[in-house]
Parts: sequence; structure tokens; C-alpha cells
Amino acid sequence: MDMFEVEGNMKRRIAYICAAVVLLGLITGICVYRIQAKNGFGHLGKEIIYFGDSSEDTSGDAPPEDTEEADGEEKQPSAEKEEFSEEEGQTAEATVTPEATEEPYPVIKTSEKLKMYDSTGTVVAGDTGFELYNYVESSASRYAKAINKFTKEVDQSVSVYEMVIPTSVGITFPDNKVKKINSSDQKEALEKIEKKLSGRERFISLYDVMMRHRDEYIYFRTDHHWTQLGAYYAYTAFCQEKGLEANPVTAYEKKVSEGFLGSIYVDADKNPDLRQDDVEMYYPVSKHLQMQYKDSENRYKDGAVISDPTNFGISGKYLAFLCGDNPYTLIVNNEKQDGSSCIVVKESFGNAFVPFLADHYERIYVIDYRYWDGNLKDLVKTKRAKEVLFLNNISMTRNAYLIGMLAKIL
Repeated sequence: MDMFEVEGNMKRRIAYICAAVVLLGLITGICVYRIQAKNGFGHLGKEIIYFGDSSEDTSGDAPPEDTEEADGEEKQPSAEKEEFSEEEGQTAEATVTPEATEEPYPVIKTSEKLKMYDSTGTVVAGDTGFELYNYVESSASRYAKAINKFTKEVDQSVSVYEMVIPTSVGITFPDNKVKKINSSDQKEALEKIEKKLSGRERFISLYDVMMRHRDEYIYFRTDHHWTQLGAYYAYTAFCQEKGLEANPVTAYEKKVSEGFLGSIYVDADKNPDLRQDDVEMYYPVSKHLQMQYKDSENRYKDGAVISDPTNFGISGKYLAFLCGDNPYTLIVNNEKQDGSSCIVVKESFGNAFVPFLADHYERIYVIDYRYWDGNLKDLVKTKRAKEVLFLNNISMTRNAYLIGMLAKIL
């Protein structure tokens, strides 16, 4: 074998090794992408399913007259990084007041420096944490396409309501710090999503109603969810669209459970500046409600629309609503005999919202598409439901994995 052959063999070996390295990197990258997609950006992938401590096992029996058939993922915290350009105590001269000429929204400012946690997409301003949001055009299109497919194929007599919930960074983030974070404008994002829908859906815009109450306690400081007060304002918007008379907030019995530290607390490396949350609960006006849900083992259990979370763990108090996330939940209002029903298709943000609906329907069917494996059109037919409400927070509409899970049941 001459030197040219040896050199040729060496080159081929090097080429083979390079190709193998590239292939291995590609495979690794695909695996990482799939894991990240499945986990979801925004705490909406695999979340806690709670089986209430006082629930009774009904040995797999279905609820009366019903034979058919609900979140806290933690990410690894990163080292914090302080805001780099604004001096302590400075207030912004160019305060961002969204659409101030159209709505007199309350102004929120802070003199605190921001602390960034890049690997979790989290930022802390004073005693409050926020999850950043980025609009993804392709994902928003896929989301709208899935909803449009359902409304096209379901019977035209069925009213379809669509609510996309803004998250705290788009509503309560300090105006004088907005330009210092890389987060998409949620008002614009919501408008883009609405335009992608077919028009048959009754889109309920929540941006203005949430902005009008942005100086109230409508989002948690240490968790990615809204508070039940925030959900209440969304409920009033739903009632206005549907023509219902919303219950005044004073009509509800209110209880408070102190000492809640949620997902953002973990994502912000347990930043000591974050102030513990209170979980405020507004109990339905109707007193004769029954709720059953299917657990992960496909058994029916009794539960409460709102549970007392006093003895829950410090990170689990949001589980007070609907006994957490379960695949399928039925709520029956025994004070109503009008045959009214609604199917709510949701992720965890819906848990704090649904209790307000319980006063207005004889039956509510709650579907968490992340865990339910049925077909929504079949459920509409089986239950003879005339209303379907899609209720998702805006972070879900950028998550390709969760959009795929939703599309799977439509």
C-alpha cells in the first residue's frame, strides 16, 4: 500500500468520524428538543394531578346519568442576574402606559432593579416574579387551526367560546421596566390570534378587562397562575358576551389561605425577595353542588369545587380549585333544573375560573386535554351540550406539544 492509499484511507476515516459526530449531535439535539417541547415552556406540560384528601373512592362507578367521562412542573433554577443599566431608585421618564389614549389603565412603577433568570425565562421585580412570554407565529397558527377545525365540524347549533388568558408579565409588569425585558406584547399577540380564528368562535378578549384591574391582586407573585380574583374578572367578561348576569363579587363567601410559594419561586432560585402569596377563594353562591372526577387510574372520585387548602403543602395551595388537574370532571348544580350544560376545555388556569360558572349551569363537563383521551365532538353529541368554552392562557399558544395534545381530542 503506497502513501497515497494510506492518506486516502486516513481521510475516509476522518470523514466517517466527522459524520458520526454530526449524526450523534443531531440525534441528541432532537431528543433534547422533544423533551423541552413535551415539558413545555410555561409550566403547562406535566403538572400536578391532585386527588383530594377527603375524596371518597366510588369504586369506579360513573356519576348518576353519566357514563363518560385535570398542573406544577419545576425547572432547574439558574443563577440570578441583575438588571444592568438602570440605577437604583431611578424612575422611568418614558413610562410605558399601554394604549393610554384608549383606556385609562392604572400605572405601575417600581424603583427596584430587575433580577433575571435566563434558563427559566423568569424575572423578579421587587417582591414579584414574572414568566416571560414570546409570541411564536407558527404555534399560534397551529392553535387557531385546531380550534377552527373543531368549530367547522361540530354542529352549528353549538356555541363555541374562545378565551385566551393574558399572563402577569403582559398585565402587571411595571411600566417603567418593560423595555428592559425581552417579552412580546400580549395585546398584539391576542389580536393576531383572534384574526387567525374562523370567526364562528365567539372570541372573548380579556386584555382590557385585566388591564383595568391591573393594580389589584389578580396574579400571584410567586406562581405562574392568576388568582381567583383575576379569574372572576374574566368570568364577568364571559357573562357579558353570553348575556348572563354575573354575580357581584360581594355575593361570594370569601376565604383566604396564607403562605403559598408557587412555580416562579422555584424558577427564581427561591429568591428571598419574593413575598409569599395568599390564596383567596370565592365559594359559589349555589350551595347544592356535586362534583366527581376521574383520576389517573380511571376511577371516579367525589371532590369539592373549592377545597380548604389550609393543610396543603406550601407549594400546593392552588390545588384548592377543582381538586387540581384531572382528565374529566363533572359538576352538577342541583338548584337548577333547566337542562343547561357547558363543556370547558382547559389547562390549569381554568381551575380557578370554573367555580364561577357553577352557579349558571345545571351541568358542567371539564376536560383537561393534557390527560383526557376522548373525542370532544363525540362528547358534545353524547351530552347534547350546546356550549363549549376553550380556556387557555397565552403561554399555551406558543407550546407546540400542548397544541398537539389539544388537536388530538378535536
